[in-house]
Amino acid sequence: MDVTYCPKCATELEWKHSGERERPTCPACGFVFYFNPVVGAGALVETDGRVILVRRGVEPKAGYWSLPAGYVEADELAEEAAVRETLEETGLEIEIDDMLGVYSFGREPPTGVLILYSAHTTGGELRAGDDAADVRAFSSEELPHDDQIAFRTHRQALHDWRRARAIVYREANPADRRAIVELTRRHPSVGDGWPTYLDEKDRALLLAWDGDQLVGITCVSHRPLGQTANIDQVFVRPRYRRWGIATQLVSQAISHARNSSVRTLLAEAPETNPVLLVYLKAGFRLSGFMDAYYPPDGAGPVTAMFLAYDLG
Repeated sequence: MDVTYCPKCATELEWKHSGERERPTCPACGFVFYFNPVVGAGALVETDGRVILVRRGVEPKAGYWSLPAGYVEADELAEEAAVRETLEETGLEIEIDDMLGVYSFGREPPTGVLILYSAHTTGGELRAGDDAADVRAFSSEELPHDDQIAFRTHRQALHDWRRARAIVYREANPADRRAIVELTRRHPSVGDGWPTYLDEKDRALLLAWDGDQLVGITCVSHRPLGQTANIDQVFVRPRYRRWGIATQLVSQAISHARNSSVRTLLAEAPETNPVLLVYLKAGFRLSGFMDAYYPPDGAGPVTAMFLAYDLG
């Protein structure tokens, strides 16, 4: 990038060391020119188990498929840019669920950063925008080949999404004991009370598997007299988070409760825990709170939210 004159006083810039780097610096007013990356935002919109992709109608990469995304304007938040770009390119109105990841791109200035969010549709009609040649919903088996995806960052995100779609969910059995021990050894926050959920008939362990690796776990306990059950814990390995595994585990807990003739499924979560949003989006209702809740890790008192899912 060619930078010659100071944008503040028009003096010719000189290259000087600023910190550990050499940067264009104004000898008159001291202005330092920083080569900051451009910022883009996009959305991985999933509907009925399919992801929305746009076939680009303009350069760069015209004719290739991409996630709906674009540059963040100076007067908007990244989340707002993702919502706007999705509407412009696909005709769909969306609501952001979570941030999936931050991806860097480019080697020469200006480099860029893509902030990608997961989202669900709230309205609109699927149609290609003015700068798109086509827009479609793809299942994990139907995704275009890598050489048809426009950008490396989008390929990486779609690989992660396809991997998350391949997660297998099932109830634990005694043969899973060794894998559960390994999970708790690596992640002590899971706790050591899980054997009772495997051994006692009024409890259940629901597991998430990526191939032969256990990546998530949900503990459910039953209260037969009141026809209620409680989700006591939802845990997902850190590098598998943000891809909907916790949501699926909660859905598995709801199905397990329904099949066990439970009338109400209960849960609780500190107000600071992201799983609270998972419960609310799964259909749980807030049923109470306690403002002097002490979490097991001893981090200090936070407000606990109590939730209920009505099955009866």
